[in-house]
Amino acid sequence: MGTSSNHRSPNTPNWNLTRSVLGNTQVSEDLQSREIWRAAIADRGDVLKSDLGMPLLAAACDIAGRATSASEALNRFEQSVLSNHAASLTLDLGKRALARAVATKSGADGFAAELFAETAAYYASRDLPSFVASVGRVNTTTEAIMLKEKLMNLARKAAQSVPVRTDPAGWKDYISRVLSTLQKERKKGKE
Repeated sequence: MGTSSNHRSPNTPNWNLTRSVLGNTQVSEDLQSREIWRAAIADRGDVLKSDLGMPLLAAACDIAGRATSASEALNRFEQSVLSNHAASLTLDLGKRALARAVATKSGADGFAAELFAETAAYYASRDLPSFVASVGRVNTTTEAIMLKEKLMNLARKAAQSVPVRTDPAGWKDYISRVLSTLQKERKKGKE
């Protein structure tokens, strides 16, 4: 029988600031999202860009745009991963994004949006469970799940605001542009 554990974010000033706003009922979801991405980029910077921008994910984006079934898409992606002897959390997030994009027939744009949504969910999930029912924070697990979905939707919207390219260089540029967008304050009225 397996167990689940919660691996918190690093104890650094950037993540400490993020933890101070995450799940805080007095802080907008938009600000919580920005702080998550700012901390992730401050913490991982070029490594995060490299992970999200890897050619295997560009290929997955292309697969999402061409596949006719989720099983076909996942088989093609897994073969690419195996033939490149690759394994990482980011590839696992990519696999989930690919399955969702093909299942919803949202293509390459959908894959890209879901990749960022999955990444947002991962970062939020590292710390959010620790704050449920704390004073001034989300009161219930249901509220935490709803907040995580809102953070995922903000990431999706940011990813959808930038034109997707699936060639390796274009994909890396796309990733950089979305990461930049995620750190910026959204203008009022832009939902």
